[in-house]
Amino acid sequence: MLLEMHCHTSKYSKCSRIDPATLARQVKKKELQGVIITEHHYLWREDEIKALRVEAELDESFLIMAGQEVETDIGHVLVFGADRTIGEEISLKDLRAGFPDACLAWAHPFRNGNCPDEKKLLNPMLDAVEIFSMNQTPKENYLGLKAWHKYKFTAISGSDAHDEGMAGVYPTQFDHPVLNMQNLVAEIKKARCKPFFKEIPKSGTNIIVTEITIGTKGDDESRNRIILKNITDDKKWKAAKSSSNITAFLYENGFGEGRFRVPGIIDVNDKERLIIESGARGKNLFDLLTHVDKTIGMDYFKLAAGWLARFHNKGIKEGDAESIIKKERKRFDSYLNSFAKTKNPYLKRIKPVINFVKNKEEEIYSKQRDLFILNHGDYHPKNIIIGQDRQHDITTLFISVIDFGSSILFPRSFDVGYFIAQFQNQFYAYPEILKYCRESDFIDTYIKESSVVRPDFIEEVNLFKIRANLSIAAYLIKVGKGQSPEMEAVMSRSVT
Repeated sequence: MLLEMHCHTSKYSKCSRIDPATLARQVKKKELQGVIITEHHYLWREDEIKALRVEAELDESFLIMAGQEVETDIGHVLVFGADRTIGEEISLKDLRAGFPDACLAWAHPFRNGNCPDEKKLLNPMLDAVEIFSMNQTPKENYLGLKAWHKYKFTAISGSDAHDEGMAGVYPTQFDHPVLNMQNLVAEIKKARCKPFFKEIPKSGTNIIVTEITIGTKGDDESRNRIILKNITDDKKWKAAKSSSNITAFLYENGFGEGRFRVPGIIDVNDKERLIIESGARGKNLFDLLTHVDKTIGMDYFKLAAGWLARFHNKGIKEGDAESIIKKERKRFDSYLNSFAKTKNPYLKRIKPVINFVKNKEEEIYSKQRDLFILNHGDYHPKNIIIGQDRQHDITTLFISVIDFGSSILFPRSFDVGYFIAQFQNQFYAYPEILKYCRESDFIDTYIKESSVVRPDFIEEVNLFKIRANLSIAAYLIKVGKGQSPEMEAVMSRSVT
């Protein structure tokens, strides 16, 4: 059972902009089973609640009850089950003594950067702590979640709604049906409730990624999604911080809203080696193209080209070209070694290809070094997210790009060639998608949206396609697919 536990109406809370009937209907629209109105220092009477139910046209199956939010010496406290209005500020001790059977829940205690310690969170005078609130930032909600996991107190969540868009967003989930205030108080005191959210851990090499989704979905997708990245490896932490810096810069310079985006960076914690970023709503381009209509798929494919062109148009010069060139030279040796060490049958055919690409890149270094700009470095369908802010409104469609950990200073053509090669490899098993998501359409869209196109752009794109295929081939060898049909396809696209 889902209940909105913390909300205010314009009838009795001056800070609120939502009338009671609209509030109740909005919570019902979010598919919650009830609402507890918590005005500041005012407890709704039963006759007022009955009149509200009539006005909102809601039957008895939808629970409407009243608590109140009061000012105390520890901050705001939600009071459920008091028999009268608490009109003035009161100490927590006196509140507990005056209403021994009521439920007391500490409201938004992590707000404004506060981080209560164990003693405060486990105060025996409190029955619960509100860890998720629309009155807390995503980072503060994460700190609440972290504290709950650590100290195991009873937790609730509440939207602290003051307008229509906030109502019903952060409900509390109850294990058993709640029929009245007495039930509500008993369930909280017996810890048979918790905030409504999903927490999905995803482990990887030297990195632990956790995706957290808080609250209800709704048509407006207003619930929070945050991604936690905990990195243990020194080198990967450095790369992750660099990626976050680039993402944060783009977010603040035109990619924070609208059709073309990157995730927002919420916090970078050096001490814990933790990065918190806003989660991108939607699905990655690879998953979408395998399920959507051809016409829609083509639009998404071209949208990816448009995002890349706009990113390159920023002309970011962040990075060290000399170190990138040094690494690139070593990379060719590693590609050759991967074939030689495994005695791969393609070794003889790949040697001249590696030398060809290596020599061509040396020409680019000597002629274009001053023109290098920041490239994503790993631009492929699984790093591209397509979503909508509102589920049924196509005008809210957006594209968001993640993972700048491999970003490099290089010619614009690098990302274009890399994407095409990765696209062809990832959709090897979907030839029908490769037929309508054509390389030429991606390049044409990119050129149309690009502020600069060099005369030898197409030639360079073809070069960097081969360069990406070398990387793909080395990976296939690493995972034991050095003689697979996929490897043959990669080789045929690289060896002429």
